Amino acid sequence: MMMILLSWTWVTPEWLHGYIQKKGKAIIIDVRTPREHAMGYIPGTDLLIPHNQIARRISEIKADPEKDTVIVYCRSGNRSTFAARILEARGFKHVLNLKGGIRAWMAKGYKVERKNNRR
Repeated sequence: MMMILLSWTWVTPEWLHGYIQKKGKAIIIDVRTPREHAMGYIPGTDLLIPHNQIARRISEIKADPEKDTVIVYCRSGNRSTFAARILEARGFKHVLNLKGGIRAWMAKGYKVERKNNRR
């Protein structure tokens, strides 16, 4: 029997903030509910795919699973962990998960955007 170990990586709010400021190329996915997303999301978020829909909506992620980086976040890190595991099981090699979720992001004083401000 062969065992495959999946290994996504935690990133801190500080790291993600710096990455966004440098205009990194990763695809950032909010895996919370649409209602939570409307209350505020991290600037630079590319997609909203609730964690319980990620497996069936994987085709919406326009990324090369072998080369591109995907960053997921939720409220606290639990749902994004679920999403990160699914992404890796589906072949994504570079998955990052925001440790502490958007709560940790806001606790650091970083801004969030609201749906009515989104282009």
